[in-house]
Amino acid sequence: MSLLTHIHVHQFFKNKELNHFYISVAIMTFGQALISIFVPIYLYKLGHPIYSVIFFYFLVSLCVVIFAYPGAKIVSKVGVKHSILLSAPFLIIYYIGLLLLPNNLWLFFILPILLSWHRIFYFYGYHINYITHSERKKRGKEISFIGTISIAMHIIAPLTGGIITYYYDFAFLYVVGSIILLLGTIPLFFSKDDYEKIEFNSKSLLDKMFSKKERGTLVSFSAYAVESIIGRVIWPIFLITILLTIEKTGLVVTLSMIVSLFVFYFMGKITDKYDKIKLLNLGTLLYFFAWTGRIFVDSSTKIIAVDSYKNITEKILHIPWSAQSYDLAVQHGYFRFIVSREIIFNLSRVVLMPLLMIVFFFEWHSFAISFIIAALFSTGYIFLNKD
Repeated sequence: MSLLTHIHVHQFFKNKELNHFYISVAIMTFGQALISIFVPIYLYKLGHPIYSVIFFYFLVSLCVVIFAYPGAKIVSKVGVKHSILLSAPFLIIYYIGLLLLPNNLWLFFILPILLSWHRIFYFYGYHINYITHSERKKRGKEISFIGTISIAMHIIAPLTGGIITYYYDFAFLYVVGSIILLLGTIPLFFSKDDYEKIEFNSKSLLDKMFSKKERGTLVSFSAYAVESIIGRVIWPIFLITILLTIEKTGLVVTLSMIVSLFVFYFMGKITDKYDKIKLLNLGTLLYFFAWTGRIFVDSSTKIIAVDSYKNITEKILHIPWSAQSYDLAVQHGYFRFIVSREIIFNLSRVVLMPLLMIVFFFEWHSFAISFIIAALFSTGYIFLNKD
């Protein structure tokens, strides 16, 4: 019996509506993972300096902050699952825009708007749907099961994307990714939807978010926001400067993620049995050294070793962190909590990314400084649910 089967196939097939949702997410995750890691590299290879690439993602986060509350109103009207459906066209148009970007530089300022609306609709729909169907006592196992599916897609996708760009080009990669995204929306048509009422306004949302009682959560979410954006934007560009080719980058990323697949099963069981905060403290310590290790990487062998460790410790940290976050969401009104979380994530990035732009503009140990910043911020995970 395989690891995936042993974990939760029985649980997975108990709820038909949830099955449609997870099948859709699995397909769409593959479509996005096929492309997402290569977008910063693509912008870099078009001739944009790294500080300009960071500015692109700064605009994405700024747009999310601006549209977060209006987006919540739309989600409440169209339904939770169909907000995921609605996210797909924005991402596909965004991919088409990336292809047109070399000859239409004005799209550099339009594409972040499209990506921000995709993220708003997708993440609101995904997290709210999960919360409303999950079981608190089994949340660790459920997150590990979802994570296993996601990591499997992320293992296959970078290698596949690297091969496609080697034999064809970015244009063909974006077309393939768009087709897969469309296929991923099909299961959503076979499930009935849930509709959530908005029981908060923008003022009460901000008041709650920045209240003294929520300070620990604010710090923890900011920690995730900063270290994750450095991992998604700066790390892939760093890889291409070391590995030189896109297909080799895809292979190395795939190899480093394979090891972490097996961590999900054990961490899912442990998270449900032991205190999440203690696991969170341990994971934070291990993860800090993962980012510190990236400072000393200068070869493909070191990349595989350090990145494998980073992926393992990330799972050790993120499973109890995610489970505890969902517990807090249920306690404090999950729709408001999810909207607040997205605002905190992106507002933190809006505040910090100008600093990263300055670091890369002056080109003085830029990668090392960015990894040190990520390591320092990663220590903030432990403040979740601490006032």
